[in-house]
Amino acid sequence: MGILIAAIITTVLAIVVIGLLVRRLSKREDRSVLILAFFFALPAQPIAFYYIRLPLHELLTGLLGAGAFLTAITLFYAPVTEEIAKWLALGVPSIRKTLKPENAVAIALAVGLGFGTGELWFIAERLSRSPQLAALPFYYFNGFLTERLMVCFLHGAFIALFFKRYAEGRSVWLAAFFGIVLHFLLNFPIYLSQINFFGLGPNMWGPLLVIYVALFTLAMFGFVNRLAKDKVREGFLGEATCPGCGGVYPRSFFALNLLTKRYERCPHCRKFHLVPMNQPPRDNGGKA
Repeated sequence: MGILIAAIITTVLAIVVIGLLVRRLSKREDRSVLILAFFFALPAQPIAFYYIRLPLHELLTGLLGAGAFLTAITLFYAPVTEEIAKWLALGVPSIRKTLKPENAVAIALAVGLGFGTGELWFIAERLSRSPQLAALPFYYFNGFLTERLMVCFLHGAFIALFFKRYAEGRSVWLAAFFGIVLHFLLNFPIYLSQINFFGLGPNMWGPLLVIYVALFTLAMFGFVNRLAKDKVREGFLGEATCPGCGGVYPRSFFALNLLTKRYERCPHCRKFHLVPMNQPPRDNGGKA
């Protein structure tokens, strides 16, 4: 029951956290399509695994045999098959019709959330087959929770540029390749840890992977925020009004939280001020 409870907690957190972000980046009339995008992508990972990845691996094993060359090819299984599976959401007429440059990031994140949730339960089911893991209480799976929560966001981030370019009517080939490369870069250190590259051992590789995935997620958060024209940051922290110059600005993640106030820098006057946490933005008199 431990992994089941951990999977439920992770699913709820992912839907709440990423769902609120998707809601912030979209309009009310887009909500039904966002829900459709989530449910369309929900079974995509298991389907891609069982009906594309496994048959492909069986075919290549028969042609190439086991060896270093096949091992190198397997590193691209997940990046290629999973990214293509997420692109297929654009084949749904209502999703394709609703997609616009201003909501493309939100729809991409909804697809990624669905895909990541399906993958989460796929992994949880496989872990439950191990008697040793199945017997553990749910709080032993905190690493599973943290990693899967980040991956639910990353799956959407990988296709955000693809969806944005498609909505703008521009070429998507470079964006498609970019998403595959990003997915590969996320997975490649895991392979290095499996072969114990540099001879670091599991005690070193474990913390290194945690740090790497966390930094990778932060970088992708910044990338998605840029694609969404800074609305991601606004979605999490809202806006504030500078008590000095009166300029309205999206709150920064880099600030000192003091319970009811934040000591933060205004990007307009470039000065630091104590700003109330729940301060509603006021009319800035035309200042940007």
